[in-house]
Amino acid sequence: MSDRAESIRKQIMRLLQDEEMSAMDLSRRIGIGEKEVYDHLPKVNRSLTASGAKVEIIPSRCIGCGFIFAKRTRFTEPGRCPKCRGTHIQRPRFRVRGG
Repeated sequence: MSDRAESIRKQIMRLLQDEEMSAMDLSRRIGIGEKEVYDHLPKVNRSLTASGAKVEIIPSRCIGCGFIFAKRTRFTEPGRCPKCRGTHIQRPRFRVRGG
């Protein structure tokens, strides 16, 4: 693993311990693409698990009908609402819990 990837993951962990953020918020603060943040989040979660912590997902919500994606476990943003088929979805937010 490269030092850069390690430092990005540490930055993500530190930021999520301080406040709740979306992948877009993280990408802006760290200076990487949003897709890259989504690639790092599962690895950050695995690293935190050893210390008894985890990345908690604050679920996405459909802006059109209010549907909450409560059972979704993937870190990425859903593409479409299963209830109204709308595509205006609020991004999931993340924070570190425990540890």
